[in-house]
Amino acid sequence: MNRLSAAVAVVSLGFLTACGTSPPPADELAHEMIDSANGPDGEPLSDAVRECMNARVDDFQLTESEQQGFSDLDDVFTKAADGQEQAIAIVDRFKADLESCN
Repeated sequence: MNRLSAAVAVVSLGFLTACGTSPPPADELAHEMIDSANGPDGEPLSDAVRECMNARVDDFQLTESEQQGFSDLDDVFTKAADGQEQAIAIVDRFKADLESCN
């Protein structure tokens, strides 16, 4: 799995928080995915990429205007899974943050 795929997988897992039984929080799932992700050669991601992606998850915050409609990242993923446009835009921003760790 390359870094882009790892980022997409992390975002996809966030959508799972909107389904089924109570999964762990989206940020916890993201950290778990990053920690177990492999690079395109099948080798684990480099420590630098892994640290960057984990830091991006930890540092990700909703803007003031986004906080008006969402309580946290879990709420964003839940609403994005329901097709809410602003939530999808926030998920795209989250994904771009992770992908920037290339």
